[in-house]
Amino acid sequence: MDDAAGSDRDVPLIGRAAELDDLDDALASVSAGAGSIVLLEGEAGVGKSALVDAIRTSARLIGLEVRIAIARPARARPFGLIAEAMLGGDRRSQPAGPVGSASRTAGIEGELVSLLADADADADVDADATRQHRLPAALAARAEELAAALVRQRGDREPWLLVLEDLHEADDESLAVLYRLAHEGVVPHALVLATLRPAPRSAELAAVVAAWTRAGARYLELRPLSSHAAVKLAEAQLGASVGTSLRGSVLTAGGNPRFVTDVVRAVREAGALRLTGDGVVDAVGSAWTGGLDAVVVSRVAYLGPQVVQLLDEASVLGTSFVMADLADLTRRPVADCWRVLRHALAAGVVHARGDRLVFRHELVRSALYNRLDPSVRRALHERAARTLDAAGAPDAVVMSHRALAE
Repeated sequence: MDDAAGSDRDVPLIGRAAELDDLDDALASVSAGAGSIVLLEGEAGVGKSALVDAIRTSARLIGLEVRIAIARPARARPFGLIAEAMLGGDRRSQPAGPVGSASRTAGIEGELVSLLADADADADVDADATRQHRLPAALAARAEELAAALVRQRGDREPWLLVLEDLHEADDESLAVLYRLAHEGVVPHALVLATLRPAPRSAELAAVVAAWTRAGARYLELRPLSSHAAVKLAEAQLGASVGTSLRGSVLTAGGNPRFVTDVVRAVREAGALRLTGDGVVDAVGSAWTGGLDAVVVSRVAYLGPQVVQLLDEASVLGTSFVMADLADLTRRPVADCWRVLRHALAAGVVHARGDRLVFRHELVRSALYNRLDPSVRRALHERAARTLDAAGAPDAVVMSHRALAE
């Protein structure tokens, strides 16, 4: 996961027994000689990386080799994700000479390493230029063929686990390899486990997901934790039961483990934890929430400035809002609001309830609201009062916006 959204590797794995069982079943089938594909999808911070780490441990305990790669857009190169997984990230050194039955695989690996090394030598190593660099068509086609063959033939020796994290950030060439593999069917003797967010999703990634689905991939959606599991996570991190105030703050995280961790870290770093007796700790005061707001806003920045700006404005309407009211508040067409917020909807930042949208995490809504310039916030409340009054909202709701506009 990118730095802005944060990694969930350091978050204890709590409330994921069912998902672990599903992945352990897939590992067992691969260990017995079958092939399996799992697409693990969930919002940023929901615990995909923590679950991957648990499965990597399980795979090694039953003797499976593990290959893993994490998409890194800031340092992307053509075939970068696949090269990291299959070549250990080394695109320059030739592999050791072929031994026994591994000679064909070693030959493929050697040609691929040489080809990618030549391509890297021709590329501008500047990060921005590297991001846009494309291989000549013939060279890219050959590299794609070699990379797909290398993955497919890896299982000729023994069962293995291939983990590809943050597929939504993968380079287009690696996605082309995965698309090719999907059309060839399940990779023999391998569990291919790919993690991704529901949004944003490129056309290339959408094509790969569709192809893998047709090839029989198992789709595993990692949903937010239950309220009970979220509190248990906070207690595990603090080593104590949480009091009423801190419990309320934890529950505003909407079951997102990363946000729960952000709450715990913010109150701890601010020195706002107090022992209230019988092993219970609680948060005191509100000074610690300012730092938390800044962290939370950074977590949703990956949605893009246009989406975040509209969410800023929507936060004034409260936890839930009608799209027509948001359109009137922001002076945009309803269709334009839907077009922008569909990314937040797909990402799980908001969710639909009939004709309205609801912030999934009150922690996010309040952080966005609190960062608004006071004069902008007052103007939005004034417009919200007029909008809701015209729409027939209760007088108490309208008056609350007018009071906040003063």
